[in-house]
Amino acid sequence: MEKQPRTKEELERLLIAELQTFTDCEQALDIEVVPVEDHTSPATWTVSCFNPGKSDTEACDLALQAIVPRFQRAYDMVCKH
Repeated sequence: MEKQPRTKEELERLLIAELQTFTDCEQALDIEVVPVEDHTSPATWTVSCFNPGKSDTEACDLALQAIVPRFQRAYDMVCKH
């Protein structure tokens, strides 16, 4: 499966929308995506931090552990010039 190109902002919007569908993560506010510097890695981006807002931090962390690898397989981060 070929990965779809997405900007940093698009990835962050997709991730927060997905995160908010998980139990106890509905009030998560923000996710920060950064490029992966290791060129041997198949992923071009990762989550550096997130703001759970009034959601449960542990629940959001566990949800992201499921979400991020799936999204990394589907999307490459690209820069728009």
